Amino acid sequence: MNDLAALSQKIAALAATDVVFEQGARVISIGGEPGPLAAILGVIDDTILERELEFDADGRIFRVVAAGRRLRGISAVSDPQAETVVGETLSREEPAVLDAAKAVLTRACDAANRLSVRSLPPAPFGKGGERGVSAMGLAELWEVDVDTTPQPPFARFAKIARGAATAMIHLEEGEVLEQKGDVAPLQTMLETQVSAFLARQDKLRRVTEGPQFICLDSAMADGSSTTLALSDDSLVLLSHGADAIPALHRAWKALLG
Repeated sequence: MNDLAALSQKIAALAATDVVFEQGARVISIGGEPGPLAAILGVIDDTILERELEFDADGRIFRVVAAGRRLRGISAVSDPQAETVVGETLSREEPAVLDAAKAVLTRACDAANRLSVRSLPPAPFGKGGERGVSAMGLAELWEVDVDTTPQPPFARFAKIARGAATAMIHLEEGEVLEQKGDVAPLQTMLETQVSAFLARQDKLRRVTEGPQFICLDSAMADGSSTTLALSDDSLVLLSHGADAIPALHRAWKALLG
């Protein structure tokens, strides 16, 4: 893929309706999908003009410098074992440094439930002639599979919902796909209230087809809120704190709204 095609792909990705943004940062990995290291290399492969990329892995911040679809190096990370890597331009001629860079990035993001990225202006780094290593070259050297097929939008929303939920039931075609936490109150709600509620909603709405997203504040006996998400034969019912509603709504609108 040439640089022009890569840039066009980058613009198309940013314009897609299933891209999730939170406070100006683009979410690139949720619940480990795609793998955080693969997601980082994917962002680098999309970066044509030189930029400093700031990643946030569950609150842990680190930065790299990328240009021409290449990783030039790691510019900032909170890791006492990264002293020999930070500020160094990567090169295929120094495999030990490449291995160390992989270890640093893996420690920074591998266990992250949510990984996001911001694109910042370029910062002084290395020497102008030092280009670094291509993202796909690193994927080969580091044995990272970057050819992952994106999950369907509803499955991606379910990953986001799981992170916010104190309890959750995820159904696909009537079968339980996943549960989290104490689901007994949600199961009772699902069996005794949801069908009647949806039937009443259908009578009130002019359009009864398409995805539905319904939040009920303080709906549970313990005061927690409830969200019901539906799309075709997929259903997610979860309980969560009221403060999670805005983030859930933004994710829903981005993915299925």
